[in-house]
Amino acid sequence: MIHGSKLDKVMKLSVLLIIIIELAAVQYFIPDFYRTLFRLTLDGNVQGLIEYIGSFGYGAIAITTFMIVICNVTGLPSIPFLTVSGAIFGLIPGIFLSWVGEVLGNILGFIIMRTVLRDKARQLVERSHLTDKLDKYSTIKTVSIARAIPYSPNLVITAVAAMSSIGFRDHLIATLIGKVPSVLVEVWLGHDLLKFGQYGGRVIIWATLILTIYYVYRQYKKK
Repeated sequence: MIHGSKLDKVMKLSVLLIIIIELAAVQYFIPDFYRTLFRLTLDGNVQGLIEYIGSFGYGAIAITTFMIVICNVTGLPSIPFLTVSGAIFGLIPGIFLSWVGEVLGNILGFIIMRTVLRDKARQLVERSHLTDKLDKYSTIKTVSIARAIPYSPNLVITAVAAMSSIGFRDHLIATLIGKVPSVLVEVWLGHDLLKFGQYGGRVIIWATLILTIYYVYRQYKKK
């Protein structure tokens, strides 16, 4: 029989092994993939990202989802790929695809931080001065609200949730619900910014909506 500590180590190694295999597989089949994405992202060349990812045809669906997942697990900004999703697949399919990627990334990040990188999660929570708020992040309502804020730091929220007492099921429900409004705003706004000449008025409406959401959230926190 495998003892608890050994089982924990096996789980950690298994998760790490799966991630390494997936990353290595992409590098093997598409040798210049990471280098090209890194260069285009670093240059802020969203149009270049759209053309490069779009060049994979139907494979662009898997690539876009994969990159959104990786960004949410590592803490890298996923906004460029959310924008790419809306631009390549259209608003509704792009929003749905981005929602799937965000949910999968947050859930995977939660599992990794609760098992493999628990010490790192604790350090991140301490650096963010959120240690005293761990109890608040043990409910579906609180995590849902945190996930629903557009452009919120996903990695920090994931770390706090992983260090709290919230269960996997409740965190899953909170993420499924909370990610709907945030992804909706981020993909739609990114789509409209790319076509500002056509949707400039709508961009102003989105900016006003985001500021209103942040104001309401701050008032909620004060209460």
